[in-house]
Amino acid sequence: MPPGENVLTAALAAGIPLPYSCRAGRCATCKARLLAGAIEYPGGKLPPGIVESEASRGEVLLCQAHPRSDLRVQARTPGGGTAQPIAAVIAKRATPLAAGGMRITFDFVGAASVLARPGQFVDIETATGTRERAPVVAVGTGSIDVEAHDLDPDSVVRMAGPFDGLR
Repeated sequence: MPPGENVLTAALAAGIPLPYSCRAGRCATCKARLLAGAIEYPGGKLPPGIVESEASRGEVLLCQAHPRSDLRVQARTPGGGTAQPIAAVIAKRATPLAAGGMRITFDFVGAASVLARPGQFVDIETATGTRERAPVVAVGTGSIDVEAHDLDPDSVVRMAGPFDGLR
């Protein structure tokens, strides 16, 4: 694989289906077990989606892991769970948060909606396929509020969920 490429990107390019969501090291959807070989993370630091105790057990986030040798990993296969509802959304309001990111109110377009509760998570996605798993903070009639960090609210077009965790 090319230098600087992470394991997830290389696997997907090779046609190996692996689960993923945020691709930023936060959601832990791509977490796998390193059975053989060595990896390193950008900046030499663990990404936010994994803690030291998990790393010491051999768990890695494939979206952030860069191989330093040949690897053997044990990963889940995507699609093993139940399908989550998908709905078209449009951003109505975005308020900056003191700790970073934004609280965004989305209105559902048409009859489809995502039946999530505060404390659950949804995947928000742009037309280009960039996704972020975001916590639900409020639900209204025909709308939902989430906290997002890396996506422009006006570029989000789809939402799927609910999910009970970041993984």
